[in-house]
Amino acid sequence: MRKILIALCFAASALWAADEQIHSISAGYGIFNFYAMNSAAVGGIAKSLGSEDDHEKAGKLSASSFNIAYGYDLFSLLEVGGILTYSYIAEGHDMHTVSVMPKAKFNWINRSFFRFYSQLAFGAMFVMGTDQKKSSSTHVNSGVWPMFQLSLLGFEFGDDTSFYCELGVGQAGLLGAGVKFRL
Repeated sequence: MRKILIALCFAASALWAADEQIHSISAGYGIFNFYAMNSAAVGGIAKSLGSEDDHEKAGKLSASSFNIAYGYDLFSLLEVGGILTYSYIAEGHDMHTVSVMPKAKFNWINRSFFRFYSQLAFGAMFVMGTDQKKSSSTHVNSGVWPMFQLSLLGFEFGDDTSFYCELGVGQAGLLGAGVKFRL
C-alpha cells in the first residue's frame, strides 16, 4: 500500500508540474565525506586511548566523493531528485563506496542567475572491498549502511549552466562544488 501511495504522489507531482518540466543534471566533487571522516575520527580516538592496532591508515583515507545528481523542479522553491556518490578508500583499505540518496532541495532565494538553497538527502551506502592489514591478513568489509547528506548552505551561479558550491555534512562532502545543467 505504501509503494502505491508513493507512486501516486510522484505521478501527481509530475502531472502538476507538466507545464514547466525543468530537469537538471549536476556533476561535482566533495571533500571530507562522512564515511572517511568517521573512520579517521574512530582511528584517532582509538589511538589516543592507547590501542595497539595500526590506526595510522585512518589519516590517509581518501576523504573525497564524486557526485552526480538529478533534479526535478516541482515549483520554483522546491526541487526533488537524487544523488549518487562514489568514493574510493585506499592506503590498505582498498574499499569502494557508492551511495544512492533521494533528495529534496529548498531554494531560499531563486533568481534567474543566482540561487541560495538548503538540501537534505537520505538513502543507502553500499560498501564493497577488503580491509588489508599490514600483517597480510585480509578482512572482507562490505555491506549496506544508511547514509545522508545535509547541505545547509548552497549557492548556484548561472542560468542554464550554473556552477554551485555548498557547505554541509554527509557522504557528498563537507565542502562540495560542481556544475549543473538544465535539460
